[in-house]
Amino acid sequence: MAKKKLRNNQDHENPRQDALDAAWEKFRPFIPEAELSAMESALSKPLDRAFRLNPLKLDRQEVEILAKRFGWTLEQVPFCPDGFRVRTYQTSPSLTREHQIGQYYIQDTASMLPASLFDTRLMESRPLILDMAASPGGKTTHLVARSLDQGLIMANDSSLSRISALKTVLKNWGSLNHFITNFPGENFGLWYPDTFDFILLDAPCSMQSLVSIDSHPMRPITEREEKALAQRQTALLDSAIHALKPGGQLVYSTCTLSPYEDEAVVNQILQKYGSKISVANAQEKLPYPAPGLTTDGIQTFDPSLTGSIRLWPHRYETAGFFAALICKQDSFGDQRSETPFRSWEKSGFTEMNVSTQEKIDTFFKEQFGFLLKPVLEKYDCSLWQRENEVWTLSNRYFTEFSSLPCKSAGMKIASLTVSGLIPDNDWISRFFKEMKKNRFLLDETQTARWLHGEDLPSADGNLSKGTILLMVDACETYLGCGFVSAGRIRNLSK
Repeated sequence: MAKKKLRNNQDHENPRQDALDAAWEKFRPFIPEAELSAMESALSKPLDRAFRLNPLKLDRQEVEILAKRFGWTLEQVPFCPDGFRVRTYQTSPSLTREHQIGQYYIQDTASMLPASLFDTRLMESRPLILDMAASPGGKTTHLVARSLDQGLIMANDSSLSRISALKTVLKNWGSLNHFITNFPGENFGLWYPDTFDFILLDAPCSMQSLVSIDSHPMRPITEREEKALAQRQTALLDSAIHALKPGGQLVYSTCTLSPYEDEAVVNQILQKYGSKISVANAQEKLPYPAPGLTTDGIQTFDPSLTGSIRLWPHRYETAGFFAALICKQDSFGDQRSETPFRSWEKSGFTEMNVSTQEKIDTFFKEQFGFLLKPVLEKYDCSLWQRENEVWTLSNRYFTEFSSLPCKSAGMKIASLTVSGLIPDNDWISRFFKEMKKNRFLLDETQTARWLHGEDLPSADGNLSKGTILLMVDACETYLGCGFVSAGRIRNLSK
């Protein structure tokens, strides 16, 4: 087949298109001749919108209800049971209230692959998880979902400017058992050898995915840049291998199809550590094969790398993607290096006294019929106070990581004010289904006003002053909290 550039015009001033053409010429030799036509066809079509449900807030039956309401035609992502392609829609998934309150996360389908590869049975055993390059947090939320929020997750990103996005995403998702750090990933193998049950390394890469999407825009990449990226990827993967427990699982992934950043990086680590690590056959996670390469045309890779996954766009209707599931058999015998230290007292958190805990427990029980203590026990959390804020923090965090500087941890559940306890919207959103009292139904007009941040008059004389109301629309979607005061319902969600 003759070489074909993937441009519809002669515009040579389009850097994204130039990058696509360059990548296409670079990767063509790795695609079977019989599949080239299908690949060219796939690259000419836009990707469908997709989302992944939040099982902490939404179940599959409710997804079907949303689909009917918003005119969605859905198709399950083949390698992710919680992921759905939106083939057609009347209302975009990005424009719903349900999306705003974290009932689902909009994510390209390829990015749903890495967290899907971990063993489900092990994920449900309260694992300790490291997401080494976590921001903006989409894959971290997937790890939260896979572990049912009962495994403690260290969400790390080396870029301080990306931490804010990570905080926002995890807050909206409703995660209790996580903490966020800001360190070079290369340090974790030294600081925490043989520590984590699962590690996700979605490594910084050249983003040569053959599909230029907003979250992973393609741009021209020089050989020098690619070499530097591969060197960092290898250093990060080496660190991750050391930080992994014997018997643990590690997923190394990139959103590039460059063998130099994919199979070659994993191959280098395999050669270094021999029988102490192995690449699992992740093809078993797929309905049909998408094997990794055995050669890049220059060097030959370990045969086990055919068990890694290479998502060419035409095979799964995704952007290009690579992922390898790596298992660690034996310890390397590393000695732990000293970590940065921060006195917990300087964090501003103090453990909440028993009497205040009882008052908070009583508040949720009386206001919403919600039992707080069983929730804290289920997720192995305790209540802490920082100034006027009430937080849940993981007990395991304190036993293993409390002296490590972090950017945030746990989840805020309420504020202590002169008017009494005001629950946090994200906490209510997370446990809304378990709160049965003081739900206040708004009609269409009231809903529109409420979502614009307005207070509402209270025509219900049975509402006692100081009552906290859970505002809902006709579809039982949570809209925020209201405070009954002087014949009005104050909007606490402004």
